[in-house]
Amino acid sequence: MEECIFCKIVLGEIPSYKIYEDENFISFLDINPIMEGQVLLIPKEHFKGSIFDLDEKIYLELMKATKKISNILDKTFNPIKVGMIAEGLELDHVHVKLYPLKKEFGLKIMEPNPTNDELKQIQNKILENN
Repeated sequence: MEECIFCKIVLGEIPSYKIYEDENFISFLDINPIMEGQVLLIPKEHFKGSIFDLDEKIYLELMKATKKISNILDKTFNPIKVGMIAEGLELDHVHVKLYPLKKEFGLKIMEPNPTNDELKQIQNKILENN
């Protein structure tokens, strides 16, 4: 999709703070996080709509990749748990958001709009555990 920002990230046309990639999926830092270590996981292929509309094989592969990213976030941030949301309201490209939750039933809120240096530091921290 020509106008999809996620497709442009997959193609390397827009830079990202990548933390994971395999042949079907890519994961990178959310540039508008509400907490440190918040990442997005997207299929490289453009799928519109809800994750529940995906073919079962792709859905299961997405969940397996989500588990891999969750394990990386566990090692990196030692959260109480990693939360997952698949709302997809901002962009019509299936994606999952993962949050390393620090407080039980709460979020460790980050300052809005982290700098490129702050994002690079978080990326490096995660890549050390990948």
